Amino acid sequence: MKEKIGTFVADFSEDKMKKITFGCCLLALMASCGGGKKNIDPFESLTKEIDSLQQGTDQTMYADTGVVIDDQVPVTADESFADFFYNFASDEEFQRSRIIFPISYYKGKEVIRSSKQDWKYDALFSRQTAYTVLFDNEEEMEMEKDTSVHSVQVDWIYLNKKKVKRYYFERENDRWFLEAMNLEQIVRDDSKGEDFLSFYEHFASDSVFQRERLHKPLLFVTADPEDEFQILETTLDEGQWFAFRPPMMKDKLTNVRYGQKETMESETKIVEFKGFGNGFSNVLYFERRNGIWKLMKFEDLSD
Repeated sequence: MKEKIGTFVADFSEDKMKKITFGCCLLALMASCGGGKKNIDPFESLTKEIDSLQQGTDQTMYADTGVVIDDQVPVTADESFADFFYNFASDEEFQRSRIIFPISYYKGKEVIRSSKQDWKYDALFSRQTAYTVLFDNEEEMEMEKDTSVHSVQVDWIYLNKKKVKRYYFERENDRWFLEAMNLEQIVRDDSKGEDFLSFYEHFASDSVFQRERLHKPLLFVTADPEDEFQILETTLDEGQWFAFRPPMMKDKLTNVRYGQKETMESETKIVEFKGFGNGFSNVLYFERRNGIWKLMKFEDLSD
């Protein structure tokens, strides 16, 4: 009972508490006066005021989409795209509430439109050991932290099939929604040397080729085991690389495009390996020299 009273009191401001006190005093005064006057509930107006405080927008209707949003979702669900995407991929009910139906899936000349009833839960890459994000340079990596972004594209890159499935997300009224999907052929360009995706597919699946494409020495950055707030920079030999390397995704990659450019001409590529909500973070830095891609640096700053 004490816990309930404590919770009740905590929900009101000082002004509301004054009104409650006043109501109690008024009740006592009327009881002392007695008389044949008609019964009046002195708490009636106060009760209505309390009830009005409890009336919240339990649900929000987006008239233009027909989507009903339950306010029981985490407060941080839309704080950043990463927060939203974690809930979208791992929570089936939340996912359905954040899709604009009917949703279109473009497969070449074919267009498949799905209603809410037809939609099948898509875990995306939440069940993978890790997922990847691709960048051309370190400056682009800052885009992940940009909360002002309003359009994000999530890609499944099927290396062996040479196709990419894209999910298009838009932010509307401070909430993220999936608006459309597309399946298309991967465009590759080897006019200036090795195409990066072709190189990566070979690098991830062939350990002999992988060994040949390690820069010597291979730079290694990690947290100092004796002081987690300090960064340790050293080098790895081939054996150490194979012992500490991240789980290489062989047949497919993922990408989250916050606005970073996808240029074929770039001579540098960064592949960030991230765990899905578990603090895992490894980054590979590649450079193309004389038309040949090599791994230059490996960074492990996992929590």
